[in-house]
Amino acid sequence: MQEVPGSAPAQRPPLGRVVADNFEELMAVALLCVIGAIMAAQVCLRSFFGAPLSWPEELSQFLFVWASALGAVGAGKRHGLVRLEAVAEKLPPAVGRVVDRLILAAIVVLLAILGWKGWQLGANTSFAAATLPLTWAWLYAAAPAFSVLMTVRLVQLQLLGYRFAFIESLVAGERGAPAPAGPIL
Repeated sequence: MQEVPGSAPAQRPPLGRVVADNFEELMAVALLCVIGAIMAAQVCLRSFFGAPLSWPEELSQFLFVWASALGAVGAGKRHGLVRLEAVAEKLPPAVGRVVDRLILAAIVVLLAILGWKGWQLGANTSFAAATLPLTWAWLYAAAPAFSVLMTVRLVQLQLLGYRFAFIESLVAGERGAPAPAGPIL
């Protein structure tokens, strides 16, 4: 860890804060690991023993949808989604802040619609998975969960100015990587 002359050494954020700030990404990684282990077992059983299981592919579909939704929340809070910096940079600061708030409001409205429609779809389905004792409602529940989590993280980032302690800060020794400034457009 390098120190800048005349400054205090960087401190690592508490592990609890890092886990809370990165819960979605940690869950997505865990789900991807489960998918990998299940599919590896399936390949081994099919290739070496000629006895494939009936449920791994379907379970992997369910878990992948959830991992994708949770990973997208992580990308949103890291500003990893599409942005139009060239437009935002040309605006006066006061107008830029208003535009940021309008964009955030539009995104929250779209997330609310997505969450509501996902909830309706899940509530109105009774279609059961072919090999699992689950209905497709569990898959559709990823849409409202994504909507709520993304809204919370965007409000934290844009309105509250929260600085997330990203997982990389444990390795790099940074005191909470700053969230990129600017609009989410």
